[in-house]
Amino acid sequence: MKKRTILAAATALLFMFAPLGQAAEGNIKIGFLVWNGPFKGMQQWAATGEHLTEKLGQPISVIPLEFNEVLPAVESGEVNFFTADPSMFAAAKARHGAEAVVTMKNSVIGTDHIGAVIFTAANKQGINGITDLHDKKFGGLRRWSFAGWQMTELEFQSAGIDAYSFVSTLRFFETPQAVIKAVLSGQVDAGTVPTGLLEQASASGKLNMEDVKILEKKHHPDFPFVCSTVLYPGFVLARTAAVDKALADKVAAALKELKSDNMALLDAEVNGWIDPLDYSKIKVLHGQLRGMSVAQTEFSQ
Repeated sequence: MKKRTILAAATALLFMFAPLGQAAEGNIKIGFLVWNGPFKGMQQWAATGEHLTEKLGQPISVIPLEFNEVLPAVESGEVNFFTADPSMFAAAKARHGAEAVVTMKNSVIGTDHIGAVIFTAANKQGINGITDLHDKKFGGLRRWSFAGWQMTELEFQSAGIDAYSFVSTLRFFETPQAVIKAVLSGQVDAGTVPTGLLEQASASGKLNMEDVKILEKKHHPDFPFVCSTVLYPGFVLARTAAVDKALADKVAAALKELKSDNMALLDAEVNGWIDPLDYSKIKVLHGQLRGMSVAQTEFSQ
């Protein structure tokens, strides 16, 4: 354990300060989407890189990528594989010919599908659905967050509502925890976060589920969390167009064999990897949502 921790920290320092293009020649370069900075991101994914290096017999370069770095890294060829949310993957597939390799089962929600939940404070009077949000203040994650805004924007559209002109204020936050806090404190009248995060906050004592009211609640059989939207396949590990399918199959096999007690999964907060789900319906969203078009503009900068 100590040896691997030291290795992860040393590797993190190497990649924190080296440009992406400086990965050793012949290495397989995997860009992992991170939210908490490159150092913690390296610690999160180092064990996965070690596992793949052992199984493939070829060095793996683990490269932490922020949201706005993923598509540029794919376009420039600086990574061979990358993790992405469904919206980001759909853009990479449409623009650059990326292909799904495996779907991630996230440990936070414990499922291979994701949705969004729209909610308000339980004591908020007069708000029982999205049609009650006219001239109200609404909070979400960044516009390009698939489960943190784009899914909810589609729910507004399905009700014949342009969310951007319907609410009085549309505020985007950096984290889902900030959205939850803003709703409960009254900074905004309602908000949206990815499924599973309200329950996670409740389990950690940060909120009582009785303090929130779920809007547009939908029931999905075998899905354990409150949800307001359609469910979509979860995060994906994909290959770029230049990667041979035979290599991708080896990566997929190595990831799918990981057991739940393996440190590669525990460190990454992943429940496991499965055969890729069908992401084709994500393409339908492109061109329909303002958040989607803004996302593609921001990713390309």
